Amino acid sequence: MNDPFLHRPEVARLLEWLKSRGLVLPELPTDIQKDWSLPFMRWIVMQTTQGVDAFLQPEDPPGILLSTHRDIVCDPALYNLARTEAGRPTTHIVLGSNLAEKPWVKELMALNKALFIDRNLSGRAALQQQLELSQQIAEAVSNGGHVWIAQAPGRAKDGLDRTHPGLLRMLGLAIGGEKMGASVLDGLIRPVAIRYDVNPCDARIVAERIRGEKPSGDDEISMLEGMEGWKGKVRIAEAPPVSLLGLESRTSWGEAAQKMDNALDGCSISGQWAHAAKAALVEDASLPDSLEKRIEEVQVKVSNWLELEDMEPVRRAILEVYREGS
Repeated sequence: MNDPFLHRPEVARLLEWLKSRGLVLPELPTDIQKDWSLPFMRWIVMQTTQGVDAFLQPEDPPGILLSTHRDIVCDPALYNLARTEAGRPTTHIVLGSNLAEKPWVKELMALNKALFIDRNLSGRAALQQQLELSQQIAEAVSNGGHVWIAQAPGRAKDGLDRTHPGLLRMLGLAIGGEKMGASVLDGLIRPVAIRYDVNPCDARIVAERIRGEKPSGDDEISMLEGMEGWKGKVRIAEAPPVSLLGLESRTSWGEAAQKMDNALDGCSISGQWAHAAKAALVEDASLPDSLEKRIEEVQVKVSNWLELEDMEPVRRAILEVYREGS
């Protein structure tokens, strides 16, 4: 492989930075994913996790992998690593174009089989883009491929993993969904739950929620923090393909989304603090010392960024970050 992309100065700087951190990658890979992306993610697992437990379905038919979404980069990357370790092909990945504003970053992601969606579009332009993306996904699946997509636009920042009905409607556009409803996606979608013991971006998420807006450059910072930060144990589980038979109404997308959420809830994996955080929100239950310590650490970070008189909203927001489920 001798793509002009490989000779960009930004790429050389990236390789040097990784080398300084102890990861040496070939300057001229023959395959970007095999020679760069997968070794990089194995290095991330070794450096920032207590390991990854993956529970994949016994069969791997072509289709759409509808995923929970906590981390901008690591969610699809760790899932693809798990697939590779199980002897399965990597997926195409649907990403927001806001994550690839720099040309070299977009080229790198495209070489990793990324498909892009611009969430800043509106009106007819947005509808046309949705149709084009739906066609790309349908073509990839019909050619025997797999497509990873988050269950809703943006990361879940309050711990609630809820599938957006409009996203399912978009997936069905290219295969007759406007006439036949969610039934056109019957058996095509496998929900994927991804859980982290620790969210490296928890303080940044809490600050954004309290501030009410995302600071400029936050996506790039979150990408780096998510990759470099400690995650503890990572757990990944696939649900079986979801049956959507009978959902032929043009208004059936909400019911289809609920079926996806039920399937994700049934994956039966969770982060170390998920149950404690949820119990504390519901009935003010006591917390384990490790979570209390994490709350204190996040409160210190947030207080350095924002002037706050009352830390209770910060505490509640942290608990919401760590609860899980729909």
